[in-house]
Amino acid sequence: MIKHVFTSFVPKTLIIRSLVALCILPLSLQAATDVSGSSDDTSIDRFRGSWIVNYRQTPDDDYRLVLGGIETVNGAERPERSQRLSGQLTRITYQMPETSRTRELNRFFTDQLVGRGAEVLFACSGRACGSSTVWANQIFNESKLLGLVDSQYVITAQLPGQYAVIYIVERGNRRIYAHIDLIETDSAARIGADVLERKFAVVAVDQLPDVALIAQINQQLLQKGQQPTLVVHHQGSNLDDALRQSQRFAEELALGLAEQNEVVPVASVGAWVPSVLREFQSVIMLVIGD
Repeated sequence: MIKHVFTSFVPKTLIIRSLVALCILPLSLQAATDVSGSSDDTSIDRFRGSWIVNYRQTPDDDYRLVLGGIETVNGAERPERSQRLSGQLTRITYQMPETSRTRELNRFFTDQLVGRGAEVLFACSGRACGSSTVWANQIFNESKLLGLVDSQYVITAQLPGQYAVIYIVERGNRRIYAHIDLIETDSAARIGADVLERKFAVVAVDQLPDVALIAQINQQLLQKGQQPTLVVHHQGSNLDDALRQSQRFAEELALGLAEQNEVVPVASVGAWVPSVLREFQSVIMLVIGD
């Protein structure tokens, strides 16, 4: 078994990733019926018209990444092949619109992963995936996913800094669900990939980011020919105070990076971009130009 070490970089990682998703998703596409406190992940887009019915984020030091269908050995059902990982686990269960079909969803998610350069490690459909009961209750611990065996699809893929497992199934009542497990094993690689794809990533909310992590990401981006800039947003009590507060954060960041022998440009914009700040006092982003 292979064990990956999870490196925690900020105490508010969960808030950060949710904020990134809110920043990049138009309000019209954020389903009003999403479960409270949930958000899309930046790595995988939701299927049009779907909504989140279950959501959880937690550290997991013994996650089982499934790399094969469910088989029966000595009377016990288990994945024929799996790998143990440690990292930050995000679990999202979407309910699909009534007009969707599981085959269409499988194509949507597979094309999206391949388009983002993911390596598909395992895929199956129908009875080749094995028992839906095991997938629902043992692998994902989500009873909503218990469905028709012939309707199910599984995709396991590796993305920069993380792994994804997607399970698609139709229940007997004709409701269709797509469940996504994302296990982040390398924060610097994951954030660096986000920056390269979206031109920005949130690295801290209501605090300064880990400068050692920023230094790692900076080196990765420089190797890709990209010079990132840290952009500091701050609410302040008014626009002048917001600019002063963001400049203070910028100076602390520059000092910390200098101690790492790292040079990263830092810009202060105060409260001039309220769509980024939302309800937070401060948001720090890593941004690259074209």
